[in-house]
Amino acid sequence: MEQQTRLHKTGSALIRAYGLGLMEAAEIIRELAECMGEKHKIKAHECIQRLRAARDVLQETNPQLTLEQGVQRLLEGKKHRRAATRRELEYYTKKILVCNRDEAGREMRHITTQMCREMLEKTFQKQSSRCKARTILHGVFSYCCRMGWIQRNPVHPIQEAPAEEREKKPLTLEQILRLLRTSLLPKYRACAPAVGIMIWSGMRPTEITRLRWRNIHIKARTITLYATQSKTGGSRCVNMPQPLLRWLRRLNLNPHEDELVCPKGWIKRWGMLHRACGLHPWVPDVLRHSFASYHAAHYRDMERLQYEMGHRSAQMLRFRYISASQISRRSAHAYWSGKYWDRMLS
Repeated sequence: MEQQTRLHKTGSALIRAYGLGLMEAAEIIRELAECMGEKHKIKAHECIQRLRAARDVLQETNPQLTLEQGVQRLLEGKKHRRAATRRELEYYTKKILVCNRDEAGREMRHITTQMCREMLEKTFQKQSSRCKARTILHGVFSYCCRMGWIQRNPVHPIQEAPAEEREKKPLTLEQILRLLRTSLLPKYRACAPAVGIMIWSGMRPTEITRLRWRNIHIKARTITLYATQSKTGGSRCVNMPQPLLRWLRRLNLNPHEDELVCPKGWIKRWGMLHRACGLHPWVPDVLRHSFASYHAAHYRDMERLQYEMGHRSAQMLRFRYISASQISRRSAHAYWSGKYWDRMLS
C-alpha cells in the first residue's frame, strides 16, 4: 500500500511537470488504447520508445524555450525600440526571473495561468506595478507565440484590475493665459512653441522632447509623430487647431527642420516657467488632462480624442483624463477659439 502511494505521488509529479492534470493524462491513455485496438496490442516499453522518438522529432523541429530564454529572445527582438522602453522591459522581466527561479528555468509551454498569476503576486506588491508587469509578461508570451515557439499565452486569461476612477482638475482659461503670457517673456520665449503644442495638441511631455520642426506642417495644419517618437510605438498625425496655428505664427520662428522643438535644458527651463506662473505644485500631465477635458466638452467625440491622444482604447480617457463636468460649454468654446486667444494676448 505504501509503495502504491509513493508511485502515485511520483506519477502525479511527473504528469504535472508536463503541464497536465490527472484527467488529461487519463484521456491521453484512453485515446492511445483506442488507436491501438485489441488486435494491435504492443508492449509498454515499445509504446514508450515510440513516444520518446516522436518527442525528439518535435523538439528538433520546434525548440522548447524556457521562460528565461523567451525573455532573452524578446529583448533581442526589441533592440530597435527606444532606450527608455528597453530599460523598462529589462527591469520588469529581470525582476520576474530573479524572484521566480523555478519558473525561469521551466519550459514556456509548461507554464500555466496559475503560475503566471502567482509570479506576479509574489514579485510585485503594488497594484500599479503588478498591472504593468502583467502587460510585459503577456508581451513575452505573445512574442513567442507569433514566432511559433509556443502555442498559447497563459497570461491572457489574467484580467487586469479595473482602473480606479479619479478626475484630475484641468487648468482654467485664466491659468492657461498666465502660462502663455509668461512664455512670451524673453527669458522663456524659447519654450513658447512647446508650451503651445502641449496645450492644444494633447501630446505627452516625453513625446514633445523628441519632436523636431520637420514634424510640424503649418500648411497642412498637422503634426506628425513617428513610431520612434511616440510612447506607444505607433505613428499618428495630430490635428493642429486654430489657436495653435495662430500661436506658432505669432512667434514668427524660422528654425531648421532638424532642430528640436524643445530648447536645450528643457526640463529645467520648463520647471522655471510654470513656477514663474504661480502654478505650484505642478501636476504632471495637467496640460494633457486639460486638452482631453476641453476637447470632450466641446467636440464630444471620444473616437477622435482617443486617436489625437494616441491611446489604444478609450478606457483610460474615461477613467483618468476626462473632467468635462468641470468645464462650461462657453469655456470649452473659448479654449478652441483662435480669436479668443488673440484678444486675450493682445
